[in-house]
Amino acid sequence: MLIEMLAAMAVVSGGAAPAQDYGTRVAPRGDYRQSCSGEYTNRGRLYADCRTNRGQIRGTSIELNRCSDYEIRNNDGLLVCGPNRGQYEDRPGGGNGPGRPGGGGGGRGSAMVYRDADFRGASFRFDDEVANLASTGFNDAISSLQLRGDWEVCTDAYFRGQCVIISNDVRNLRNSGMNDRISSMRPVRGGRR
Repeated sequence: MLIEMLAAMAVVSGGAAPAQDYGTRVAPRGDYRQSCSGEYTNRGRLYADCRTNRGQIRGTSIELNRCSDYEIRNNDGLLVCGPNRGQYEDRPGGGNGPGRPGGGGGGRGSAMVYRDADFRGASFRFDDEVANLASTGFNDAISSLQLRGDWEVCTDAYFRGQCVIISNDVRNLRNSGMNDRISSMRPVRGGRR
């Protein structure tokens, strides 16, 4: 019975197999998969954690619309396709850098995060983006925050997963669905992302 139904469907559709829509989360093919992990696409970009020639892991991303004619490759921890180079998402070694006291900033915005609701408990100030909160002690542990400027917060590292833009102080993140779920965050520059 099932075989007859499938045969009938093939005749009705002209024998063509139905097109498959994999959505925007399927990572494209390329030899980068041999030395990268955690491949993920979001908003037209491919994100991955790629191994450098020295064996370090770097967070990197590249715009997919620039790669339609080329295979995506890992070039010493950076995603590339043809003449197009991606960008690093983790930006290590940048002096005081993101997530370190006194780092970044320059008046562009800041976020004071708290482990507990109502701005209580352990706290930390971020002056620039933090692609991975794992090394800060606040990964999946933020319950309230005070902001200067708009900030994008995401449930996964490297600005993946569910992302929302927050414009005001939040006493309790429980109502937003982001309580104890934030793994990366960054100030929104030049308008909303």
